[in-house]
Amino acid sequence: MGKNIIKNIAGLIVLIIILSSCNAYKTVDIGDVDNVNFKGMADNKISLELSIPVTNPNTYKIKIKEMDLDVTINGKYLGKMKNAAEIIIPAKSSDLQVFPVDIHVTNILASMSSLYKIRKSNSFEMQIEGTIKVKAFISSKTIEVSEKQTVNI
Repeated sequence: MGKNIIKNIAGLIVLIIILSSCNAYKTVDIGDVDNVNFKGMADNKISLELSIPVTNPNTYKIKIKEMDLDVTINGKYLGKMKNAAEIIIPAKSSDLQVFPVDIHVTNILASMSSLYKIRKSNSFEMQIEGTIKVKAFISSKTIEVSEKQTVNI
């Protein structure tokens, strides 16, 4: 009986060490949008691929499970941005990552007008606000996002 208690205590200590080491993560650096590729439009949904420089110094990959972001372009609300598929950022990487996203527009005519104006300019101002759900190793987290930046085309 004494050996079982020692095994249980030793197992618990190992588990605590493993779980506490998982929380010792390094910050993932996400840069500005490098490129935007228009993939198509159907049923009030605009499909894009965003190329974004991402540095993940951690020894584990990070999965972006769900994005729920409000998108405003040049001061005009465009719609909700959601990821088209699960996005995986590899461990120990520093590369340009492709983020396949869909923007679910509220008003297709106003959105098309905004996008048409963007095509004729060299840059536009994009603001995103909302949440992103990520999973790293065994833990999940919801991150609040509020960013505004100028995107060069």
